[in-house]
Amino acid sequence: MSQTGSGPEPAAARRGFPALDALFVGFVFWLLALVVFVQFFTRYVLNDSIGWTEEIARYLLVCVTFAGAAVAVRRNTHISVEFFYRYMPHAAARALSTLVDLLRVALFAAMTWLCVALAGNTRQMMTSVDLPKAYLYGVVAGCFALMTLYAARVAWRHARDGKVDVSPDVAAGLEE
Repeated sequence: MSQTGSGPEPAAARRGFPALDALFVGFVFWLLALVVFVQFFTRYVLNDSIGWTEEIARYLLVCVTFAGAAVAVRRNTHISVEFFYRYMPHAAARALSTLVDLLRVALFAAMTWLCVALAGNTRQMMTSVDLPKAYLYGVVAGCFALMTLYAARVAWRHARDGKVDVSPDVAAGLEE
């Protein structure tokens, strides 16, 4: 949690909507674990594997990856190099921090736009299940849109609070 002159974030900002993304990641992760278990059980125990499990597991892994990345952006916990911030003059560190925040927002917005365009132009179907691949690209676009919103929120908080380091803004956990 960010402790600043304006006080900590309100409790309502730590609960509710922001925690839904983490719950979604947990749900998809356990669904992935179940599909992989079914794949393992049918292949090695029953010696008759179910064809769709490998493809669905791959798509669920993509969903977990991008949804988890959105959670990491919200928490500001992606890896970064803090070395330069510690030894730069405060004004330069603040400028660099602002530049990094703006570049993150721009990158995530561009990726959202590209994924939406890709989803709109894709006519290919998934191999083993009769669903369009555009659904998967839509989920990835949604995750990038969340990353864009969360990165903008982090950038606003950094600008408001004058934060120049890149340490996590909040403690990890579902209790946020």
